[in-house]
Amino acid sequence: MSKTFLKKRYGLLVLALTASGVALATVSQPDLPVAAAYKTERVVQELPMPKLTINANASSYWRDEEVRTGDTLALVLQRLGVSATSIQNFTKSSPIDLKTLELRAGQIVSARVDSVGDVTDIQFFRDDDNGERNLAAIERINGKWQLNTSNIDMETMPSLRSVVITSSSSGALSRAGVPVEIRTSLKEMFSEKFNLDELVEGDSVSLLYESLYFRGQEVATGDVLAAEVRTQGKTYRAYYFEHGDTGGNYYDENGNSLTRGFDGQPIENFKRISSPYGIRRHPVLGSIRMHTGIDYAAPIGTHILAPSDGVVTFSGWKGGYGNTVMLTHDNGVETLYGHMHAYVRGVNVGTRVKAGDVIGLVGSTGRSTGPHLHYEVRINGQHVNPATVALPTPKLSAADLAALKKYQQKTDETMAAVRGLPVMVAQRD
Repeated sequence: MSKTFLKKRYGLLVLALTASGVALATVSQPDLPVAAAYKTERVVQELPMPKLTINANASSYWRDEEVRTGDTLALVLQRLGVSATSIQNFTKSSPIDLKTLELRAGQIVSARVDSVGDVTDIQFFRDDDNGERNLAAIERINGKWQLNTSNIDMETMPSLRSVVITSSSSGALSRAGVPVEIRTSLKEMFSEKFNLDELVEGDSVSLLYESLYFRGQEVATGDVLAAEVRTQGKTYRAYYFEHGDTGGNYYDENGNSLTRGFDGQPIENFKRISSPYGIRRHPVLGSIRMHTGIDYAAPIGTHILAPSDGVVTFSGWKGGYGNTVMLTHDNGVETLYGHMHAYVRGVNVGTRVKAGDVIGLVGSTGRSTGPHLHYEVRINGQHVNPATVALPTPKLSAADLAALKKYQQKTDETMAAVRGLPVMVAQRD
C-alpha cells in the first residue's frame, strides 16, 4: 500500500470523526468503486392543507365535586373544570329553576366534561320540602338541555373503603371519597365506644356501605353495612342487621347492640311502616328518590309521641311536610314529625317534653297521599336512618344471631382484602 493511498484513507477517517463525533478504533475497508455519474434536480411542489374535522364526541370524563357551604351549581361546575362559556350556556337554558335550587353542603355533584371544558351531562340529588330527594339527571341532546325522563337505569352495589389516618379521620375519609352522610353515620354508631374525630396517625378505618350508581357515577348512598376501626391497640367492629320492614341496627361481632337508641316509638300502637328510609324508584314516574325518613301508616288522630326527652325547636307549617314539630334531644340528635293533623296545646317552641309525651296527632297535611307520620332524624344537619339512631334496638334471637354470624363471616372476608391499605375500592358483592 503506497503512502499516497494511506493519506487518502486517513483523510476520510478524520472527516468522519469530525462529523459524527464517534471514535473508531480501527478501519479496515476495501477500495470502493467509483459511483456512476448522476444528475441532481430540486423539485418544489405545494400541497393542499388536509381537511380537519372536529370530533363532536371528543373525549369526556365524569368528574365529582363535593358541595361547599354557600355553593351555587355554577360555582361547583367551575371547580369541575367547566368553561365559563359552557356554564353560561347551561345557565340560560337549564331545564330546572336554578334560582330556587338549594344545594346541601357535603352532597356530590357529578358532571361529564369534555377535553375543551364543555359540559354535556350533570346529575345530583335535589331536596324537596317533603322528606324526599329527587335525582336531577340533566343531559344535552342535539344542543338542547333537558331532564332525563326515561326509566332511569340505576344500580345499587356495595362500596369498600379502607384508610390509614395520617392527620385526621375526617380528612382521610374525605380524601378516600367517603360521602359526608356515611361519615356522620360512622361517627354515630361508635359514639358510645370512642370519638371518631380523635383518631390519630396510624389508626385505620375500613367500611362497607351501599352506593347507588347511575350512568356509572355514584349519586347516593344507603346504610353502612359493616365497619372496622383500629385505634389504640383495639379493634372495634360493627355489622348492620335488618329486622324486616322496621329497618336495621348495628351490632358487634358478639351480637351486642352498639348504640342504645331511644326507648320508645314515635307513634302510639305502632303496627306498620309504609315507607322505610332509603333509595326507591317511583312506581309510576320511574324516577329515583331518596326517602330521608320513615313513614308510619296510621289513622288520622293517632297520637304522635316524643320517643325521648327533648326540647321543641319548631312547631308550625313547613312546606310539603304540612303541620310539623321538631325536637332537639340531649345527645344532639334532631327529630322531625310531619303531616300532622293537629298540634297538642302547650307544645310550643322552647317547651321541654319527656319520652312518651303526646306532641301531635297523625294527619295528612302538606304534600301527602294519605294519613301517616313522617319521622326524620338528623345529626349536624345530615339525615340518618332513624332505625339506627332514634328507635329502640331489638335484642337478637338465636336465629338472628346465627344469621348475623354468617353475614359477619362474609363481610370480614371482603374487608380483609384491603385491611391496612390506604386505598379506596368499589366492588360488586
